[in-house]
Amino acid sequence: MALTNIPKILLREYLSRNAPPIRLTQYNWLSRYQWLAPIVDEIKTELDPPTPEEQTALVDAPPQFTAQVHSFESHYSIESHYRYYRCKYSDPLACNLPQQTLQREPTAKYCLECGFPATLPEKSEIRGRRGRYRVETLVGKRGMGRLYQGTQLSDQQPIVIKEYLLPNRSFNQEETRQRKQTFELVAGLSLADGRVQDLRLRQPWDAIADGLEERCYLITNGNLDTSPTLSAYLAASGAMTSWQVRLVLNQVLQTLESLHGQKFSLPSGQVQQGMAHGNISLDSLLYVADKEKFFIHLCDLALWERLFDPPNTELIIPTPAQDLVALGYVGFYLLVGRSLDPSHQLIDPRDERQWPPVEPHLKTFILRLIGLGVSFESAEEARLALLKLPPDQHIDILVVETASPEDDQAKLRRPPYWLFGILGLSLLGILVWALIPKSQAGNLADNDFLTCCIKDISAIPGGKFNYTAEEAGTWSYILRHANIISQDKTLEEKLLERQPKLQLNYQPEPSGEAAIAKVMSGKANFAISGLVNELAPELKSKEVAYDGLVVFVAFSYAKRDKSLPQALKGQITFEQLRKLYTGEITSWKQLGGPDIPVKLYIPKETEAVRIFEQRVLKNDQEIALFRRLIQKGEQPPPLFKDPYAQEIKQMSTFETLRQVIRDFEDDEVGGIAFGTLSKVFGQCSAYPLALIDGNKTAVQALIQDNGNPVNPTTDLCDDKGSYRPNVEVFRNKSYPLGYPIAVVYSGDNSRPPVGQKFAELLRTREAQRLLSKAGLVPLQPLPPN
Repeated sequence: MALTNIPKILLREYLSRNAPPIRLTQYNWLSRYQWLAPIVDEIKTELDPPTPEEQTALVDAPPQFTAQVHSFESHYSIESHYRYYRCKYSDPLACNLPQQTLQREPTAKYCLECGFPATLPEKSEIRGRRGRYRVETLVGKRGMGRLYQGTQLSDQQPIVIKEYLLPNRSFNQEETRQRKQTFELVAGLSLADGRVQDLRLRQPWDAIADGLEERCYLITNGNLDTSPTLSAYLAASGAMTSWQVRLVLNQVLQTLESLHGQKFSLPSGQVQQGMAHGNISLDSLLYVADKEKFFIHLCDLALWERLFDPPNTELIIPTPAQDLVALGYVGFYLLVGRSLDPSHQLIDPRDERQWPPVEPHLKTFILRLIGLGVSFESAEEARLALLKLPPDQHIDILVVETASPEDDQAKLRRPPYWLFGILGLSLLGILVWALIPKSQAGNLADNDFLTCCIKDISAIPGGKFNYTAEEAGTWSYILRHANIISQDKTLEEKLLERQPKLQLNYQPEPSGEAAIAKVMSGKANFAISGLVNELAPELKSKEVAYDGLVVFVAFSYAKRDKSLPQALKGQITFEQLRKLYTGEITSWKQLGGPDIPVKLYIPKETEAVRIFEQRVLKNDQEIALFRRLIQKGEQPPPLFKDPYAQEIKQMSTFETLRQVIRDFEDDEVGGIAFGTLSKVFGQCSAYPLALIDGNKTAVQALIQDNGNPVNPTTDLCDDKGSYRPNVEVFRNKSYPLGYPIAVVYSGDNSRPPVGQKFAELLRTREAQRLLSKAGLVPLQPLPPN
């Protein structure tokens, strides 16, 4: 085909995409085609990258404002990270020309002005490890990426996609490969002990390295990541007051205290003791308004954000001390109302003239954070010092301790360089590349239950050993009840048949706490428990399965017009549960359902009740109200009882399942209860609701054979066998009331390792099938027989 027949728009894209960073003189052959001259002139800046001298001149030039998607947020331009793309705004990420390219030519993948990767087309789909996602709308820029609102296709729940770019003029093939590989290994955090805790830290749901394009994607649940940053807040509202700054510092220090001090598990499988954020700035702190309060959420950890810095960027390993310094500058900028002076230079807190009128105690505290005074040793020390400051007349710092945020909208800008040297590449270099072999070892450890058979476990200690669990708990139920595993056989008998060397004497205790105390005292060799979040240092644990609490309501076909599952749309929030179980909600009409009374039930398992208190109620005041209603339910009923007067009835899960359906069909009372999945799964008199914790998406514990969660239209009776526990949501800890069932044993090496061996036995493929039949969730999806 003749060159003159090539459409101009495609030629421009072809040259922009494929031209390496070489000088324009090498394109003299184009002069033979005069009609190409205007096109070449338009794209000569991307074909002809700047020399080092030109780049220096570009950096020294006065900054400009860049184009924006949302008018309420302004970005100051900074030294371009993509030096070979001659963007007219000096910041291709914030520039709107790549989006305009897509509007003009829907199939274009590169900006027609500079050759920078175009934005993602609306309605395009991305496939990840945890599902497929659809791009809905572009939000704007934040940090080193572009934000899009999207939808998770499996459940139609909202998500936010952060798109990171590795354009071929800035990164060679090997640099791109390394960054993509590392991205999937490090982009995500979860507490290593399996707890689900709201740290006000945005944690990725999925991390995707595009195999075909120079892009990576970070998926987060809900819309919280579109909330405004503190940078956007300042642009819209101006400086904060002293009491507002105190609130910001208190909340961020609270998150940093957890981040710096707890053990975290990375997607690679490596466990990291403490983690520095490494990227604290006005642009990595989200401002989330909630009625008359606000909450600060942290995002964009250096661990993955700094992967997309140019190859020549200096590597700096972040530390907790640097996080405190960066937070001090944030506090200073919030008081001033901006970070740059009129000449676009960073404002210096050492200059007394830059400080606004501020209470002296807060000023001294911020200077200590920055390091212009006696530095704090840790986030914990800093936060204690903040709480001890003389109170400001407008502030009650303790108000932020347990609050739960809602969504807002926004976008963001990139932090300054010299101040935030701490924004360096976290755990990259030596640490990151060390992750690869460690991740393989971690996967092997995680998969070791796939050993075939119970009889294959060797080196079992001789002798008879005592072990324990809660008497009314899950283990006692599945161990001793016949016909759960097979006809006329208990789990205990099945295990003894397959491993006669293991001589165990089961001695249950009234509560899970008592069972663990018995192991501590040496009166039991090990325990089976779900209370493993705060074990004493002398104890160790090994997960053998998962269980969880499910919240259920009556599932009645006789009175479908007043069906609670339909009225609740198959789900319930933690906030609604708190109001129900503290007596604030007494009629289902208050939640959009029928005008019938609420009746509350809880199980007899103390472990289950403690987990509900810790995960759902959380604070002492609500737990006290909850326990008061339990005490009220234990008293003899009055002669004439108000059906809307609240109390909590405690009974076994099986009794509760029968009672809630009788309440609904006979008395038109809407009962709600919670119990362990192992006891609720397989029945059809009650419907297990999907759970929503804070701003996260709803998660259902049960999944159908077609991969979709069960919903109120699923026939739980006639469709038995077509749904099962969703192993994945328990493994990835996204089900908010899931927890591990673990063997708890002493860390004293002088004691017989019978607990460790029993855990090994239960992690075999054969034992996992037995536990699955008993109602527990296996550690991994089990292969076919």
